[in-house]
Amino acid sequence: MKKTISILIPAYNEEDNIPVVIQRLSVLTDSFLHTYDFEFLLLDNCSTDKTPQLAKKQTEIDKRWKYLRYSRNFGSEASIAAGFDHCIGDAAILVFSDLQDPPEKIPEMLQIWEGGVDVVYGVVRNRRDSSWLKTLGARLAYRLIYHLTDSNIPPDGTDFRLLDRKVIDAVRCMREPDRYYRGLVHWVGFRQKSFVYDRALRQKGNSNANLIHCVVLAFNAVFCFSSAPMRLSLIFGLSLTMLSIAMSIGYVILFFVRPSFMKPPPPGLTTVVILALFLVGTNSLFLGLIGEYVGRIYNQGKRRPLYIVAERVNC
Repeated sequence: MKKTISILIPAYNEEDNIPVVIQRLSVLTDSFLHTYDFEFLLLDNCSTDKTPQLAKKQTEIDKRWKYLRYSRNFGSEASIAAGFDHCIGDAAILVFSDLQDPPEKIPEMLQIWEGGVDVVYGVVRNRRDSSWLKTLGARLAYRLIYHLTDSNIPPDGTDFRLLDRKVIDAVRCMREPDRYYRGLVHWVGFRQKSFVYDRALRQKGNSNANLIHCVVLAFNAVFCFSSAPMRLSLIFGLSLTMLSIAMSIGYVILFFVRPSFMKPPPPGLTTVVILALFLVGTNSLFLGLIGEYVGRIYNQGKRRPLYIVAERVNC
C-alpha cells in the first residue's frame, strides 16, 4: 500500500504565486505517483485578492487539492497548526507559497525520511532576501533564538521541513496560542536530520515578513521556549544592587577618610537624576519582560481556538 504525503501550503494574498506553486508541485509529484499518493492543503489566511478563486478552481480540476479558509488572518503559526489538524498523510511537508524554499528538494527529503528519520528540516546556506537589512535581521534573529532558547533550534533552520505522522500527532497535542513551529518540532525530539539548500528570491508579490516581523519572531521564540530573559534580569538586578552597596560603602569611607588632595563632591542633582532615570528605565524593562510571560499565561488561560475555519473544499 502506497504511503500518503501531505503538502501544506500556507498562503496570504498570493494570487501571483499560486499558479506557479500548482504547476511546480504538480510536475514534481506526478513523477512520484507510482510510489506515493499526495494531498495538497492550501491554507488561506483570509486573503483579500484572487487567491480563493484560484485555489477553488484547482480543487475542481484535481480532487487531491484541498482548500481551507479562515474567518480572519490568524497568522502563519495558526495556519500551520490547521494544516496539521486536517492532513491525513503518513508525512507532511510545509511549502510556503512564495517559493523561496524550492519544492524540488522534496525528493531528497523523502529519501532521508525513508531512511528512518522522523523530521527532515532545511538549513539555509545562502539567503537571498529583498534587502540586505532583512537578511542581516534574519541572521541575527535566528542566532538570538539559538543561544537563548532551551530546544537547540538550529540558527539557520527553516520551516521547510518534513514531519512523520507521529511527530505531527505530538505537535498537535500542544495547543498554546503563542506558538513557534520550529521550536515545537525540535522540542518533541524524535530522530531529526538536516539538509542544506540555497534560499531563492521571492517569485512574485511582496513579502509580509519584514525586519519588524523578524524581530517579533525572535522575541516570540525566546519567550515561548526560554526563561533566559527572566534570569538575565535577575542577574542584572543583583549586580546593580551589589554595585550600589559597594558605592555606598565607598562614599561613607571617603566621607570620614578623605585624602587632602581630594575635593568634596560638588553639590547638585545631576547624578541623582541620572541614577533615578536609569533605575526607572531598568524597572520598566524588567516589568515589561514579566508582562510578556504573564500575557502568555493570560492567553493560554482563555483557551480560545487557534483558528476558525470559515470555508473548506474537499476536506
